[in-house]
Amino acid sequence: MRTSGRPPFRALVVLLALVASCGAAPAAPVGGEPAWGVVDSTCAPDRLATRPPGIDVAVVEAHWDRLEPASGAVDTGYADGLRATVQRCLDAGVRVVLGSGLQYPPAWVRALPDAAVRDQAGRTPTNGSVDTVFSAAVAAAADGYLRRLVAAVPADNLVGIRVGTSTAGELGHPGPDASGAAFDSWWAFGPAPQHGQGLAPGQVPSPLPDWIPGQRTWQGRAVTPDDARAWFDWYSGAVVRAVADRARSLRAAGYGGPVHVPAAGRGVLPAALDAAVAVVLDTAVRDGALRRGLDYVGDLPALAATVPGAVVDITGLDDATAVRARRLSPPQDRCAPGDAGRLLGGDPSLDDWPNQRVTAAAAARAGLPTVGENPGPPGPTTGGTADSDSEADQLRYAVAYARGCGLSAFLFAFEDDLYTDRSGITPADYEAAIRG
Repeated sequence: MRTSGRPPFRALVVLLALVASCGAAPAAPVGGEPAWGVVDSTCAPDRLATRPPGIDVAVVEAHWDRLEPASGAVDTGYADGLRATVQRCLDAGVRVVLGSGLQYPPAWVRALPDAAVRDQAGRTPTNGSVDTVFSAAVAAAADGYLRRLVAAVPADNLVGIRVGTSTAGELGHPGPDASGAAFDSWWAFGPAPQHGQGLAPGQVPSPLPDWIPGQRTWQGRAVTPDDARAWFDWYSGAVVRAVADRARSLRAAGYGGPVHVPAAGRGVLPAALDAAVAVVLDTAVRDGALRRGLDYVGDLPALAATVPGAVVDITGLDDATAVRARRLSPPQDRCAPGDAGRLLGGDPSLDDWPNQRVTAAAAARAGLPTVGENPGPPGPTTGGTADSDSEADQLRYAVAYARGCGLSAFLFAFEDDLYTDRSGITPADYEAAIRG
């Protein structure tokens, strides 16, 4: 199939030097500049014809429920349409990252035995999340879907496929509000994670079966902080193991390119995790990262070791935490030399760092390349708060953050916001932001 003739995107996400734990600054992307692109692209001919120079990466999203509406049955109409969308971008010289669409499971997957993820009270997520982490049945269905997805598109010409575990398509267990009991749920209490019944390959059952975080005893003995640490490491590591399994399925299907792993927020900070472990996870701290099992300091080195070609996608460049950090004196919003080392050194300023700075430092420490995207229109679905920047300001600041944090690509969310009047910004504004 015809390609653009441009250098492969993987060249844009290879760092010039791996970042050691001593805290070296993130290396600049190849060529000194990030690649520029858009999220949720339609690859529509009119948009491709009017895109500004230099904006040549597109994220195209697939949907599991549309490609495979019944087990093993591919909707050929949808498959043909998806292939045509990707090929239009490729023919126009635009490199394509494919969103796997695992966050859109079809009804037949939801109906599989023990498909629903469960918390310690037996609650299932109100957002319909299925257990992509621990359930063998769901894992097998997901692997089958990925084989069909790779077969449906010109996979050899893709420059990335996104893989996550949550309903947002990101790394992690369900969010803190998913059960309706805010910040209370730990999502590992079905028969598979607790007792190994129907456990997905590559996973291991709980090191403390039936223990609930916060309980002071287990099987007649006191629970120690070391026990709590082991349990959390298992809980957090499970999402990385799930991504690694999906990546192996992509490789087995014939896809050999980068695997993008969307990472929301900043993960739990080392000092916060130490404090939670000290009270055997009996903490009232409203830190969604803890319940989602996001420990980027620990998770990202494991990701680097188990997923060859992994790329960390920072999904909230210039989110509300960046706005607040920018207003401090001195401002704390910019990535800086030594951040990777300061992340582990207990630097007192860490609490003031925005999400993007923490995640970029954790990725640098793990030697992983990064791409990033802005949150999108401020609102509940994008984590918007009263402090959030408008999309126009997100475009301006996120471009600067992408450069300053050494990202290999910046992907503006969303393409529709450039080509419709709902945001008030245009492709020309994107070009102007890049030109500074």
